[in-house]
Amino acid sequence: MSTRIFVKNLPKDATQDKLVSHIKKSCPTADVTDCQLKYTRDGIFRRFAFVGFNTHEEAEQAQAKLNGTFMKTTKILVDLAADIGDASIRAWSKYSPHNQPKATTSKTTQKDTAAEDTKPARTGFVVKMKGLSGFYNEKSIRDFFKPIKLSSIRIPKSAQKKPMGVAFVEFPSTKEMEQGMGRNKNFINGKKIFLKKSADAAAPTVKPVAPAPWELKSKSSTGQEVESISESGRLFVRNLWFGVTEDELEGLFGKFGPLAEVTLPVDPLTKKVKGFAHIVFVFPEHALKAFTDLDYTSLHGRLLHILPGRETSGDDAEENEKSSFKKKKAAQQKANSGSAYNWNALFLGANAVADAMAKKYNTAKSDILDDESKSSIGVRMALGETQIVSETRQFLVSNGVALDSFSQAAGERSKTVILVKNLPAGVEGEELRGIFSKHGTVNRVLMPPSGITAIVEYLEPSEARKGFMKLNFSKFRSIPLYLEWAPMGVFVNPAQPSNKASSSREDTEEKGKEGGDAEDKEEEEEAEDEKQKEKAVEKNDEEVKMEENNNEEDEESEEEPEDDTTIFVKNLNFDTTNENLAEHFKKFGNIHSSTVAKKKDAKRPGELLSMGYGFVQFMKKADAKEALKHLQNSVLDDHNLELKMSNRTTPQVKSRKKQGETKQKSTKILVRNIPFEAKRREIEELFKVFGELKFVRLPKKLGGTGPHRGFAFVDFLTKQDAKRAFNALCHSTHLYGRRLVLEWAEAEESLEELRKKTAKHFSDDGPKKKVSRMSLKNELDN
Repeated sequence: MSTRIFVKNLPKDATQDKLVSHIKKSCPTADVTDCQLKYTRDGIFRRFAFVGFNTHEEAEQAQAKLNGTFMKTTKILVDLAADIGDASIRAWSKYSPHNQPKATTSKTTQKDTAAEDTKPARTGFVVKMKGLSGFYNEKSIRDFFKPIKLSSIRIPKSAQKKPMGVAFVEFPSTKEMEQGMGRNKNFINGKKIFLKKSADAAAPTVKPVAPAPWELKSKSSTGQEVESISESGRLFVRNLWFGVTEDELEGLFGKFGPLAEVTLPVDPLTKKVKGFAHIVFVFPEHALKAFTDLDYTSLHGRLLHILPGRETSGDDAEENEKSSFKKKKAAQQKANSGSAYNWNALFLGANAVADAMAKKYNTAKSDILDDESKSSIGVRMALGETQIVSETRQFLVSNGVALDSFSQAAGERSKTVILVKNLPAGVEGEELRGIFSKHGTVNRVLMPPSGITAIVEYLEPSEARKGFMKLNFSKFRSIPLYLEWAPMGVFVNPAQPSNKASSSREDTEEKGKEGGDAEDKEEEEEAEDEKQKEKAVEKNDEEVKMEENNNEEDEESEEEPEDDTTIFVKNLNFDTTNENLAEHFKKFGNIHSSTVAKKKDAKRPGELLSMGYGFVQFMKKADAKEALKHLQNSVLDDHNLELKMSNRTTPQVKSRKKQGETKQKSTKILVRNIPFEAKRREIEELFKVFGELKFVRLPKKLGGTGPHRGFAFVDFLTKQDAKRAFNALCHSTHLYGRRLVLEWAEAEESLEELRKKTAKHFSDDGPKKKVSRMSLKNELDN
């Protein structure tokens, strides 16, 4: 569907501003994304133009309202622009090279043509005049050279039809040209004139007409462009609309194959798209297919121009060859830092834990790390880490962070939110904001009280990617920063753009001088914020309880949809929501997901606009086929839907099973991943903080010799104590550098259950079936 219109029969003095203003009068709500008036190479206006719009509906509306209207006294004609390469379209303009008469070959025709052309042949003896000003024309130039004979005079003019201060004078022979050069530095209108020989300007060679874009596309795919794309898999896309988003480009190019990278550079000052993008495919053949199909197609009313992308410079690779092993490893880590693997979201370094504990309890760090104390140093560090993690979790939840999103190991990652880990103790939020702001505008920085882990959100994906690549594994206070892309939906509510980074201390002092009323207002706002945080914590606690109570329902909901169950829905009403779309399809079977594709609203930052299409995924393939069969051309919100099976496979995200997800079965906890240097006494010391213990068992290998087997059973006296210990230690507790993994152990079987199991095991025929009286009687009769 075309998003461009073709406007012809424009007035001779038409300009882009005048044409756009005329369009806005008839279509005030339409977004004009492109306006191109066409000229010849000599600057002659061809009196037609192409105008692009954001959507096909806007282009149709403009065509209907503008066709037959008047610009001044000229009636313009408007039609939807055809796609490039349409064979039914014929060049109608007299300036079109395809409408020029073909060269004649017969002798008679050549004679007739020569007879009609009375202009003398070019000689090639030309002098360029410079310094002309005021009023001048051919007559004044001939008077300047009198009595020398001249062949022709050419006075170039600008697009505004004004003289440009130069002229080209042609002489019939070398003799006249030399005589003409003798007039160098003479005057016209009181201005000194400079003459210079310019033989090239006498008979300007006619430049070959450049082939049309669709002709370039139809050429054989053996050129340098095709070879470059087929080797690198990189595309450079330009002439993009300034409101396009990375998600739109991913949706457009992702149809041809998996994408490795999509980069949409943004101007650092205006925060608007620069108009070009870099696309990298995983497989080069997919890039070649995208280049062939999408080059010179329209997107938001603008024709995409696709070129081969440039390979990254090999300087880094050469430097790595000469560098040390340590530098090579760091470079490799940085190159792989964009991978989707998930580290521990609440990871805390041992040194930072010791610093935080020393600061919290106002003691020396050496006292915490004292190995001569009766208690184990490993247990002290583990308990300290557990306390910091608990405080960090509470802070994040109260500030609108969805901690459950971090449990998705293979989930989709955010493009603007970065998780910052391994920070030293005592880091302030403003210090971290200053570091990340060097690479783009930071929207918000969330720093827990411990200052060991933080969440940084950028406004633009391209700036976030730049900051991530520059700062990941870089040294901060002598230790490396560990960065990871946060999962999608890490924030419950999106934050509005913040001006906190640009505020200064002087502004704060001036606000403080405004009086007691302002202070009271700030106190009220702070109190209201505290209430909101408390509500968020309560809400999170309720959600946790609901998850524990409905654990079985959650397990059933993890069922995955079958393959080929996604339907691509076109021609959606812009007001249609995800819920309306699901409601329209749900009568044909269980729906896994329904999504209306959206993009950022360039006029209203922070809001989204529908793109007029979406996807509906069923759980079963048969249901999807039935829906496709019966709902084709069905009406939803006054729009006839166009349906087809989607070729794009939707990756299914499996949630990583959290340690606290299983239901509590007993008072016994199974502890895995215990370091081999840990003793039974240390395990007991770690867990008895949360309640009275029945026993701690650390199984050893057969024979009872050597180290333990790396796991233990911890049994509490009450279920409440066991649950308290489980909830505190399951998130991120390390003992001698290894993270403890907790699971609920099975409840011990009763004596009666053991007897039944033993009888079943040794019985030859298995459990006896109960025989009814009627069946026994029938058997005896027979």
